Amino acid sequence: MGATEAAGPPLLDARAARIAVDDVVAIDALTVTTRGDRVLCAGDTGALFAALAGVPLSSARGAADGGGAAAHDADGAAPGEARVVAGRLAVAGRDVGRSAHRAASGAAPLDPPLPLAWTVDAYVAWGARLAGASPRAAAEMAPPALARVGLAAAGKRALRTLALPERRALVLAQAIATAPAALIVEDPLVGLDDGAAGFVLAALAGATEGRGAVLTTTRLDAEGPRGVLARGATDVLVLTGGELAFSGTFAEVAAGGRLYTLTVRSNAELLREELAARGIALRGGPARFSAALPEGATTRDVVLAATRCRAAIVELVPLF
Repeated sequence: MGATEAAGPPLLDARAARIAVDDVVAIDALTVTTRGDRVLCAGDTGALFAALAGVPLSSARGAADGGGAAAHDADGAAPGEARVVAGRLAVAGRDVGRSAHRAASGAAPLDPPLPLAWTVDAYVAWGARLAGASPRAAAEMAPPALARVGLAAAGKRALRTLALPERRALVLAQAIATAPAALIVEDPLVGLDDGAAGFVLAALAGATEGRGAVLTTTRLDAEGPRGVLARGATDVLVLTGGELAFSGTFAEVAAGGRLYTLTVRSNAELLREELAARGIALRGGPARFSAALPEGATTRDVVLAATRCRAAIVELVPLF
């Protein structure tokens, strides 16, 4: 996937955004402005994706776990509704809280339930119809979208015949059928071996050509297929415990060696100063942070710094 500096409004822009899932705060005080057209969000990204995509948080999880469609509450409401309840969150300049971004973005959730008896082209066309296209226009939109993701010859196949990487490409095709300005994709490589991941990476390259993309992943990798995603990103965001722990470029991460996330319960600013004296920059806050350890530094340096300034570190986890 090519990556460029974004023209016009930032692809992802947050100002003290608070995202709640079923009225429970999942992300608070999110503030970030991305610079380019390929944004990779790593870590605890479920609530963010659900808010951006407008899908229940539990629906994709249930499908990924083999549970099919999400269960519903007694009143018929889908569980796990993620909403922006304070501050501002925008995609390509369009307000997520007011769902203004939906008309200009397509979403590809992780392994949603599929109508297995349908054909590939019928599924993509139906997505276009749900987005407002007429039946005739939707049918015409399906072939180009399928060609972009490597499924040009699969239009008449039943969905039950598709392998997992083909299904992920199919969901991408449906998301781009109406030619949205931005694409939002949930953890596209999770659970795939290198060969299958290569197929999905090629599908992603076709789907994201000429449009902005916000992708999520549970973890960062410097090598392998996930490394391709990371290296191709103009912006890397790391979310942990409902806070933004890191915002920057993959080059910044790679230059600093191994990247760790920290949860600090006390004396965080003193720890920041102590680590800076050791050549380690602490980023993020107020409780969740990231630290890229330079060559020669280890987690022992972090622990010793915390001991020196009596900072309470309750979590220290490598991202890759």
